[in-house]
Amino acid sequence: MRAVRIIAWIARLALMATLVLGLLFWIAQMSLISLHMLFGLIGVLSLLVLGTVAVFTRGIRLLGALSMVYAFIVPAFGLTQSLILVGNLHWLIQTAHLLVGIGAMALVQVISTRYRRLRRAASRAAGPRAMVSGSTR
Repeated sequence: MRAVRIIAWIARLALMATLVLGLLFWIAQMSLISLHMLFGLIGVLSLLVLGTVAVFTRGIRLLGALSMVYAFIVPAFGLTQSLILVGNLHWLIQTAHLLVGIGAMALVQVISTRYRRLRRAASRAAGPRAMVSGSTR
């Protein structure tokens, strides 16, 4: 459970930094694209790891599979966004890219929260059984 918590924090921090750098590029025209891409890659890889853990956890397998697919969509969309709808309406694609990134942040949070709840429930359920089986010896 500790590893999931650390990976979730790495993902949160990296994706938040990605959001801030993207907004700086979009609003203030500061060219920090390579740094934005690096933090985005770290965040997406962390999402991929969390998704892999979730796939092997009963109760959140579907969410894990969805997040693994999403982890491949985010960078694919990010790398190709400059080629989509070039012109006056490109802000629509930029907004969609922003929303896809926020969706990745939400998936990290949902997976982390559900994983912790499932682990706590499992440890509470195993606690009384361990005491009962331990007292019969």
